[in-house]
Amino acid sequence: MSDRDSGPGIFGAIEALLAIVGALTVMGVLAVAASVLAWEMELRRSEQETSLDEASSASS
Repeated sequence: MSDRDSGPGIFGAIEALLAIVGALTVMGVLAVAASVLAWEMELRRSEQETSLDEASSASS
């Protein structure tokens, strides 16, 4: 009986761990991208509100 008969063995476990780490990395990158996008949208909305407030106070 050789090592090949016993199933995937250590290389299968390493491959599974690398797949999990890769999936977590992709999810982390997507989470960071979504966070940056939300921050940028909030910043733009804040800038628009500030410019509207300045325009309304200047016309008063």
